[in-house]
Amino acid sequence: MAENTQSPLQSRSFRHKVMYFIGIVVLMIPMFWISQPSTVGAGGEKGTPGGKLEQLRRESKISEADIGDVNLAGETIRLGMFGLDGVATLTLWQKADEYKKKKDWTNLSATLKQLILLVPHFETVWRFQGWNLAYNVSVEHDNYKDRYAWVIEGIRYLERGVRFNPRSIRVTWDVGWTTAQKISKSDEKVQFRQLFREDNDFNKDRPLEMRDSWLIGKEWYKRAENLHLKEGVDLQTISPTLFFSHAPNAQAYYSENLETDGQFEQKTLHAWETFSREWLEYGNREHPSATGSLLRLEDEERYAELGEKLRAELESLQPGLYQSMVDAKRAKLTEEERSAMDKPLEERTADEHNLGSEAAEKTRVSNTEWATALPTDLRTRGLDLAKRLDEATEQEKLIRRYRMIVNYKFWRLRGQLERTPEIVEARRLVYEADRAYANGDLVVAKNNYDTALNIWNGMIRTPQFEEIIDEEMLGTDLRELIDKYEIILDQRNETLPANFPLKEVISKTSPTDPALLQDMRREKPSMPVVQ
Repeated sequence: MAENTQSPLQSRSFRHKVMYFIGIVVLMIPMFWISQPSTVGAGGEKGTPGGKLEQLRRESKISEADIGDVNLAGETIRLGMFGLDGVATLTLWQKADEYKKKKDWTNLSATLKQLILLVPHFETVWRFQGWNLAYNVSVEHDNYKDRYAWVIEGIRYLERGVRFNPRSIRVTWDVGWTTAQKISKSDEKVQFRQLFREDNDFNKDRPLEMRDSWLIGKEWYKRAENLHLKEGVDLQTISPTLFFSHAPNAQAYYSENLETDGQFEQKTLHAWETFSREWLEYGNREHPSATGSLLRLEDEERYAELGEKLRAELESLQPGLYQSMVDAKRAKLTEEERSAMDKPLEERTADEHNLGSEAAEKTRVSNTEWATALPTDLRTRGLDLAKRLDEATEQEKLIRRYRMIVNYKFWRLRGQLERTPEIVEARRLVYEADRAYANGDLVVAKNNYDTALNIWNGMIRTPQFEEIIDEEMLGTDLRELIDKYEIILDQRNETLPANFPLKEVISKTSPTDPALLQDMRREKPSMPVVQ
């Protein structure tokens, strides 16, 4: 009889291997079941839906076909790396960062192309490389045509990123931003906009009148909006207030550029009317705030009116009560506190400012405190009014803060102002004045500026537009006109008259960009000044 030569250790190892094998087989059965692919039936018959994983991928739209273009080369590389693609990705990203620091754009571009083969659905790579080509690589070239070519290369790169990531709001939005901003706000914007209009390769079948970077940027902004509104893609950390402002703002800048290009016919009026309508639609859109409440930017005035109405109603319950409570608290202040509080803010010292602020807080009477002091039979009604007044006031303040982020009031007023025939005429006169100045005709230049600035002065003094004079962005715009007007006066050995109607604009705003004024001075006419 043969003797068993296996040791107990070997026997135990063999049993463990058998158990592991059985365990793997048992685990593979459910894995095989849940990972079955879907099938298409032959001859019009219904196919199978596939396993649970396939069904979940289809419902969530996360399969390769649903995500975007299938990158066959990238898939082959990843399969051939046997799970080490994460390490390769990290290594390539570190190399890309090194090339960026060294300004080695050629190797940076090659490295990021390799990255895309490994991670075609990593949106950060597309966003970084698109920005890098359009903003970093482009400025390394001296010729503006070469710079324009690299800007277009960056835009095309981002468009390719959208094909691989059709549900990426950020990459889609970046196409709009780069097209609009880099083409039309660069130092070379005049040349870039001309090249863009003439670029038949990039614009293909797009009509000539639609070849404006602001309009095309707006199209991409709207595509990004639709991803959120129609396909339910989460905005994540993107501010809705900012996100939805870009499309109408692009329309405003398009309208502005029509005037810059010398177009003042019905087309320009229609462009401003379109912006005004879209901006109002934006203002009536509900946005979630940081507090979790929903707000509409157009509602600030409504809440202000509601607050005034509620305060008047609360005051009517016992007239004079609120003021008597404020007076009682004021009487408890020291003479120094009262003096600091009564002093205008601009005249206070630092210590007086602190003292005045503390004194104002001591004399503050809250709406709840006010309502609580009412007679017993009026208190319940007063507390309800106080609560509603607090809510209206808080909502008004919240909307005002969000309005400031996008300069909502300025753009609303400007949209209404710019579509008036008077302002369109003023813009035309300035355009003709600048051309006359460049051609050495100071008489026409001055006369046109005189008429244009008088039109501006008359329009912003009307009740409908009087609030816009306090808006900094309009002040900057008018200040640019005034600065150029002063250059013309200087060429004629004249100065601004003492009764110049827009003098407060000068006091409220900073001088125009010196580079812009220097460019205009370079165009100093060679012909004699005609008096």
